[in-house]
Amino acid sequence: MANWSQLPKDLLHLIAKSLDTHINILRLRSVCSSWRSFIALPSKRHRHTPIPTVYDPQVTLSLTLSQRTVYLIESTQQGSPPIPKRWLVKVFEDQHGILHLLDPLSCSKVVGSDNLSLDLREFRVFELCQEHVLHRTTMYAVHDEDEHEHEPRSRQVVEVAKAALMCVVGSKNNDFVLVTPHSDGGLAFFDSRIEQWNTIGSHPATSTCISVTHFNNKFYAVDTKGRTITLDPYSSDFKVVTNLGSDGHLKYLVESGGDLLLVETYLSSSNIEEYFDNEGYKGLYLGAFEVFKLDKEGDNWVKLNSLEDRVLFLGVNSSFSVLASELPGCKGNCIVVTQPRWKGFNQDGYDIYVVDFETGIAGLLEDSQGYFELFSGDIGKDRVNL
Repeated sequence: MANWSQLPKDLLHLIAKSLDTHINILRLRSVCSSWRSFIALPSKRHRHTPIPTVYDPQVTLSLTLSQRTVYLIESTQQGSPPIPKRWLVKVFEDQHGILHLLDPLSCSKVVGSDNLSLDLREFRVFELCQEHVLHRTTMYAVHDEDEHEHEPRSRQVVEVAKAALMCVVGSKNNDFVLVTPHSDGGLAFFDSRIEQWNTIGSHPATSTCISVTHFNNKFYAVDTKGRTITLDPYSSDFKVVTNLGSDGHLKYLVESGGDLLLVETYLSSSNIEEYFDNEGYKGLYLGAFEVFKLDKEGDNWVKLNSLEDRVLFLGVNSSFSVLASELPGCKGNCIVVTQPRWKGFNQDGYDIYVVDFETGIAGLLEDSQGYFELFSGDIGKDRVNL
């Protein structure tokens, strides 16, 4: 049997250079102690990055970019109590280097998950997607009625917005470009090389953009009417590539098996008030789903009648796809979607639903055992290092 620890250093560094995800480099390092000494830890790019913004004398505004990563984890041995064979986790590292586990489809923190351990010799870890989120912190000055009060009090408000990010190829400074829906309904484009924001809002296709992603080295955005644009990350030139012409309630862009998919959701009724009462929500108010695939030319959405073995996971800030054959106990041709839970007029967390794409029948996550176990793994009591 070959002694892998004796692999030539130049070949080992070549292998490490070819790996494109943080977790794959960590897995390579975990093979043996000599490999860990040869291969450097991957840089923690864009985990918590301050971004310059326009200064307003009335409002002190700051922006911070954070990165979260969704993993599919597989246990290779059984413990006590038994560990689910595979489950989903989202990991977020804050500015202090502290790691947090979040619900895979929302930003909710997993209770009791502050100090978790994961030995890569006992678990297989697969990176499914990265999500990037902008935290917009605004300080509002509040002046006291007392005219002798010279120092105004301030009130802090933090808003969160999803973003699509692409690293600049060949950059030695971890440069990146990102796109996010703008507050005026258009798009905002940021290039870290020149530390400058540009807004795109003059074209009707960007009037109410609600979903952004990157695919095949381009940014894609879709608005409430299904109009889709592409944006060149190096020139910021954009164009409308197709127009679905629909009035879906929500839209999600998802990369799946090398294809870009668009998922549209429709309300069961035009009267949203039917789904709420004094106690809060009455269940899933998304009554229908349609899925489209961008054709090879990139200028037309083609409607899909089946997802086949794929499962689409639609989250608050990111969406991803997994083959059902990789998820024991989970049925394919399904959509897993999160929805805010309301108590009166206040949001009270999130609920997750599993929708059979063929029949349209939806049920709560806990009613689908395979999917429920996917979201409910217990992986230990010490620190996680991903």
